[in-house]
Formats: sequence, C-alpha cells, structure tokens
Amino acid sequence: MCTNNNIYGYAYVPVQTLRRVYLPSEGLMYGCMFPELLSPYYPNQSIAENEYLKNYNERGCN
Repeated sequence: MCTNNNIYGYAYVPVQTLRRVYLPSEGLMYGCMFPELLSPYYPNQSIAENEYLKNYNERGCN
C-alpha cells in the first residue's frame, strides 16, 4: 500500500518557561546559560553507567 501522507514520527517538545539565566562568567564555567538545562558531568559517569547496563543486560529482564 502506498500513500502520499506517510507519518514517520511525532515530535514532543514540552513548553519551557525562562526562569533565570546564569551570569556570563557562570555560564562559561558551567557550559550552559540556563540552570534548567544544566546536566553536570561527573568523571567516569559514562563508564559506570555502561557497566551497569552491561551487567543488567547479561542477567536479562526477568
């Protein structure tokens, strides 16, 4: 079946309100001007997460 109106997916973008922004010096230090979007990096965080997922997947879902 071929149609001209294929829907490949939907986008969901929640409404965000601007509450405050960091000062330029803080934004440069954090790498982000908006506190709501700040996701700090912790050393070896990705390694620990990958190990957790690897171990979880070896055990299976049940």
